[in-house]
Amino acid sequence: MSLLIHQIISILFLIVIPLPIIALMKVRSGTPLDSARTWKVLVMLANIALFVSLITGFIIYPIFTSFRAWFSVALILIIGAFLGIFSKQLKLYMNENNEEAKIKSLKKISKVGYAYIAVIIITFAFMSNWYNF
Repeated sequence: MSLLIHQIISILFLIVIPLPIIALMKVRSGTPLDSARTWKVLVMLANIALFVSLITGFIIYPIFTSFRAWFSVALILIIGAFLGIFSKQLKLYMNENNEEAKIKSLKKISKVGYAYIAVIIITFAFMSNWYNF
């Protein structure tokens, strides 16, 4: 049951993937990100999913002497860092009145977002081939 919950919850990390692409499109077109509050909620849901995924991962694989267990924990921490950067930049974007500062926040979301996408792909590839390592 923990494995099923772990796999279903892990899919929630994918809901944040369109954010950097949308941010880049908004920067290039010069239009505001009207859905910033919605993205803030989605990032919060991804943070909750991260916590649940970490807990269910500990239940599924309680042995911490292997490299793959520590590597997966490191990947989870990296994902958490990216989600924190997204959250902070969205908060700055929503609270800022200066258009140039808003564009700077969107650019940072876009740059960090592509690294987030790469880490998500690495994480899913690693976790899908767990027993091959």
